[in-house]
Amino acid sequence: MPRLFVKKLLQPFILLFFPLLVSGASLDSLIDNALKSHTSLEVIKHKLSAVSDEYELTKNFSNPELSLSMSDIQFNDPFDRSLEPMQFSAINLKQKIPYFGKRDALSNKVDAKKEKILYSLKDAKVKLIQAIKIKAYTLWQVEEQLRITNEYIRLTHQNIELFTAYNNTDSQSHMSIMSAELSLSQLQIKKSNLNSLKEALLKQLSYLTAQDVTNIELFPQIEQPKNIQTYLQSVEANTLYKQKQAYKKELEADVKIKKLQSYVDPVVQVGYFHRQSFEDYLNIGIGFSLPIYGSEDSKQERSRKMMLAQNSEVSDYKNLVISQIYKLYAQLQDSYRVYNIIQKESLPQIEHMFDLSSSAIKNGAELYLYIDMLERKLKLDEQSIKAVASYHKTLASLDALIGEIQ
Repeated sequence: MPRLFVKKLLQPFILLFFPLLVSGASLDSLIDNALKSHTSLEVIKHKLSAVSDEYELTKNFSNPELSLSMSDIQFNDPFDRSLEPMQFSAINLKQKIPYFGKRDALSNKVDAKKEKILYSLKDAKVKLIQAIKIKAYTLWQVEEQLRITNEYIRLTHQNIELFTAYNNTDSQSHMSIMSAELSLSQLQIKKSNLNSLKEALLKQLSYLTAQDVTNIELFPQIEQPKNIQTYLQSVEANTLYKQKQAYKKELEADVKIKKLQSYVDPVVQVGYFHRQSFEDYLNIGIGFSLPIYGSEDSKQERSRKMMLAQNSEVSDYKNLVISQIYKLYAQLQDSYRVYNIIQKESLPQIEHMFDLSSSAIKNGAELYLYIDMLERKLKLDEQSIKAVASYHKTLASLDALIGEIQ
């Protein structure tokens, strides 16, 4: 008895403080950890580092060629190198000298390539944050559905027990109880499905955030959506758009490189010739490749066409982003309107009807009416939860479209 009394005495405090003891991580902390630790971002960071090394190479000349030679070896006496002036041992050094501007053009191309990878890193971060937010608000939606489902299971149990205790077991009452128990079974099935979905979402969030997630703190509120111009004015901040622009710069640099390739690179060769019985001498030569087959022009034209195609792709993608903003903004407004209709109009009415039907269940008809009201209220509660989750998931997608990292 004393133990039971203490348990009942402490129960309200346990219910009050237990959520604080099991409180989960905040959404911001999960995002911060993902940006620091997610392996997909590390892959791009390594690529970015590799391109930085590539930039250093563009400033270098190509490797010189060193050759050693020995001429006029007599078979009669191969070791005698004093027989005639044509016998020499030589060391030759050959170096290609790049035409003026070629190294700078290569550096500009690598700069653009580095910029492209940098924006691909930002784009990966934006998409990672978007995915985390969508999964987090989906998890919140499932947990809220579980909460109200558990509450309705409790209420249905309670009213079946009360009805059974205070009513005769006539045929009408029996049918009403069976109908209520059938609704209860449906709620139990729904609860099981929601629990499975919750576990799957937690695993997905654990992967996305690079840490073990067992719970998450979310207190979503709905506010009047910002003006659509706020998003339209930031279209060019879209990270994939920036990435495509950087690739356009890379192709422009490639066109310049192909143009410069039609100017030949002189090859300078210096040789030192040693003769055993005659004076040594130095030999200097210069050579050129002859662009007589038109390959350079064909390559330049191909690069130019690719650059023009990329120009069109950049413009087309910008229009696509604008259309997506209009589409998502319409969804955002719809979620906002639906939530307000449910909260200000539908729920107050159904809650009043629900209170009236649950205040005094005396016969089977009243139990049937109560179960019907319960199902209606459950649907409205779920629609309200869905509207809140949809609002925040759509907002996350809109923020991703304008390159928001937060």
